[in-house]
Amino acid sequence: MSGARWCTWCSALALLLVAPHAAHAQAELELRMQPELVGDVTRIGNRYGVQGGAGLEIPMGYYTRIGVIGAGGADIERGRQDGSGRLDILARFLFDPFRQQRWGVSAGGGVSFRARARDHVRPYLVTVVDLEGPRSSGGI
Repeated sequence: MSGARWCTWCSALALLLVAPHAAHAQAELELRMQPELVGDVTRIGNRYGVQGGAGLEIPMGYYTRIGVIGAGGADIERGRQDGSGRLDILARFLFDPFRQQRWGVSAGGGVSFRARARDHVRPYLVTVVDLEGPRSSGGI
């Protein structure tokens, strides 16, 4: 057997031995939906909003995810408070999807449907920049 052919066979054998380990490593990076908790302070004109809520993050690949979030709280304008709520649909791009750094950053945008007492639902275009902290041992 010639040297070139010997190298080809050795390379093929090495790939066959390594392939199951690579496939197992990819299985560990399984994409799944995750819950999300949010706390926000927003400003629209002279009105400030303070809201808390929850949602679901739906992966669309390693670098992109879609978030659907519902929140409620209060809007404050000129010392007057009104109840408010919203439904956000956002697409985010993750700069470090494999969590190689302790803190992660993502950016994106979407639409927010805001409701306020004594007013009708209004859609807003939204841009977001998120900072994700380190995960605990329980994955939170």
